[in-house]
Amino acid sequence: MTKLLYIIFAGIFFFSSSISHALEVIEILGGKANQIPIAVMPFKSFGAPKNIAKVNTVIKSDLSRSGLFYALDTRGVSASPNSDKEVNFSQWKSLEAQFLIIGRVDFLKKEKVKVSWSLIDIYKQQTILSGEYVGKKTQIRAIGHKVSDKVYERLTGSKGVFHTKIAFVEKYNNEKYKLNIADYDGYNITSLLDSKMPIISPRWSPDGEKIAYVSFEKEKPVIYIQEIATGKRKLLANFKGNNSAPAWSPDGKKLAIVLTYNANSQIYLINADGSDVTRLVRSRSITTEPAWSPDGKEIYYTSNQGGGPQIYKYNLDSSEISRVTFEGKYNLYPSLSYDGKLLLYLTQDQGKFKVAVQNLLSNQVLKLTKGPLDEAPAFAPNGHMILFVYKDYGKTTKIGTVSINGLKIDPLPLGNKQVQEPAWGPIKN
Repeated sequence: MTKLLYIIFAGIFFFSSSISHALEVIEILGGKANQIPIAVMPFKSFGAPKNIAKVNTVIKSDLSRSGLFYALDTRGVSASPNSDKEVNFSQWKSLEAQFLIIGRVDFLKKEKVKVSWSLIDIYKQQTILSGEYVGKKTQIRAIGHKVSDKVYERLTGSKGVFHTKIAFVEKYNNEKYKLNIADYDGYNITSLLDSKMPIISPRWSPDGEKIAYVSFEKEKPVIYIQEIATGKRKLLANFKGNNSAPAWSPDGKKLAIVLTYNANSQIYLINADGSDVTRLVRSRSITTEPAWSPDGKEIYYTSNQGGGPQIYKYNLDSSEISRVTFEGKYNLYPSLSYDGKLLLYLTQDQGKFKVAVQNLLSNQVLKLTKGPLDEAPAFAPNGHMILFVYKDYGKTTKIGTVSINGLKIDPLPLGNKQVQEPAWGPIKN
């Protein structure tokens, strides 16, 4: 992007050798200069197959996808050192590397591997973080994600999301639908539900143990909650008319849902066990797409009460309603960052639907994507990346990630699958 990116990070100094504060709201300039230059060397292999030793490619991809790191090309560099004592710091400084990741993979008995790694500060000329993980060789990608999480947290002060899960809907010629779960980067797909009828709006519970979704298997939209570990599910909402758009409260005890008892869609609250249904917003206009604030005190939603669709918020204590979006004539699909400081939504800009974020402190808006038909944006649990749906040259529907600074957009490696409705799961210990 050529213009200034007014974005969401404070207390992070990209050219300091010690980065320790969590990312907050501040203005920074866009461009590669604001990415942390980092080198990830190939991990040495000791008795492990070559493909197992390529854990470094997972780490490099993770950090690069975040948009906060610039992964250097290390192909012309000599063999990876074993420790910071063997690092040629002058060489890495000449390559403008700020940090270096090295490691090794040892193949153990019973099909297990041990991954040992170190994060080296080039300017301090010392190791600032190290560790090791042991697991099955089939878990090598998961181990790589765990290393990325540790590095990310050490250098930014915020938790990484590389070991999280996503959910999305896959469809086959409008004849079969699957609710899938995968690693955040699209690998290791498992199916939670198969159906001959459409599935939409999957939403993770705050503890990551359940998913609420809308199914058309009863020949109209109804809402289910399904346990991920057991596959057990229960019918949450099957009221007169349509039942849609489930949104979990931060404590997981309630959901905001949309019902159409009458002509227009309206937002209701319902307990997670299906009891105590109460209407939230009373309006003659459409109110839909509810999203909770992280403190559980407000619900953001889309409404046409002012004419075209805009985003409003409802205060649960005072019942006060206020409009939130004013830039653009068509804004919808709201969600909040984990700290409640950023609003994510879709905006129509010059006839194109794009992903946008609004700083709720300054009301400044940044458009992260170019469109023209982007859909369903969803925050990562740390607020630093976004899942969204887009059209590949106007044909195939794809799911991709965009970094919160707009510098990095990457597709998920899902091949030619027809995919939609992505949702990002929480960080789990």
